[in-house]
Amino acid sequence: MELTLDTDQKSGGKLRGRAAAIGLTKEGIVAAAIRQIDEKGLAAFSIRDLARTLGVSAGNIYWHVGGAKEDLFAEISASITGSVSENLLPGMDWQTRLRAVFLSYRDHVREHANVAPLLGAQLKSNGVANLAWVEVVLGALQEAGYEGEMMRDAFNALIGGLAGFVTMEFAPGPADSSEDWEAIFAERLEAIDPADYPLTHAVLPQISNRIFVLRWQNGATVPYTSSFELLLDLLIDGLAARAPAKGQA
Repeated sequence: MELTLDTDQKSGGKLRGRAAAIGLTKEGIVAAAIRQIDEKGLAAFSIRDLARTLGVSAGNIYWHVGGAKEDLFAEISASITGSVSENLLPGMDWQTRLRAVFLSYRDHVREHANVAPLLGAQLKSNGVANLAWVEVVLGALQEAGYEGEMMRDAFNALIGGLAGFVTMEFAPGPADSSEDWEAIFAERLEAIDPADYPLTHAVLPQISNRIFVLRWQNGATVPYTSSFELLLDLLIDGLAARAPAKGQA
């Protein structure tokens, strides 16, 4: 796709005009895009609106992040993982490092819950995953004794289980959702027949709007903190129990 940069044109590897005057950077664009998604939701996100907010042309945005909206989405995904490993302390064992990284990951996504659909659900959004984050996870697995194919499988189990959980927890409601939809959903749960579904009916007070599939609000309003921590502990404990001896992977 050929991009037209209008008055803000690329010249000698630099931008002239309005984009240069305001110091437009990829990091600034990503931060502004996240703010827009926070405020309006992912479905309402628009490159044109983002460019208008920044006071530049859409071409300037594409020049910094790539030739498509999905390239910006990939940078947003990378920004979420980019800071989750920054606060690790020297001397942490591998279990503590993994726990800290994934708790931090969920905290970052919860802070920007509207970006959750970009994480894991779209291949291109993961094409520029922050390599420092990947390195931390692989380093922890190596310390546990994982190598080769076993390290690959362990990595996928961690990322798939934990990132998948977070993506589900903060999944958005229907684009046309309303209070009426939420009320109708709640009424349907209350109408569950104990004769047909005795176990479900018996625990409704504990699970109604508190578990996946039987809810009308996501984790931004009703967080699943204890459930996430349970999954995290189960995965880490399981990896420790199945860890091969060094050199036996």
